[in-house]
Amino acid sequence: MKKYVPDLLKDRGHVLISRYYLVPIAVSIAILFALGGWTMVVWGVFARVVFGWHTTWFVNSLSHIYGKRPHDTGDLSTNNWFVAILTFGEGWHNNHHMSPSSARHGTEWYQFDMNWIAIRIFEKLGWAKNIRQFDAGKRPAELKQAA
Repeated sequence: MKKYVPDLLKDRGHVLISRYYLVPIAVSIAILFALGGWTMVVWGVFARVVFGWHTTWFVNSLSHIYGKRPHDTGDLSTNNWFVAILTFGEGWHNNHHMSPSSARHGTEWYQFDMNWIAIRIFEKLGWAKNIRQFDAGKRPAELKQAA
């Protein structure tokens, strides 16, 4: 983790979220069980979590098999619109491989990237700083570093 996210490891909030991520799930289970029994727990927690896992895994499976490769990244990553819809922008995976440190994956006007929109909102609120995004002038150097 120190190699990839040293700044996040210094942030106490992120460290707490990483360490205690099961607490909100356990609280959700208790509340949903009290409100509607096991049916609420299954649909409100387990189905939601399994759906989240599958959409996350689609990024590294479907987005490496099906889609378009507008950038020669030396790998099998693709931009997959279906995965991008399910994951709020992470399916623009070839763009990510082209510029791995960029917070913005949808680089074209038609590539909807809800994660980028959220990051921009956080920036405006002062919750996010020093955000990196794709810079055409830096692309060759960044690809060399990622290799």
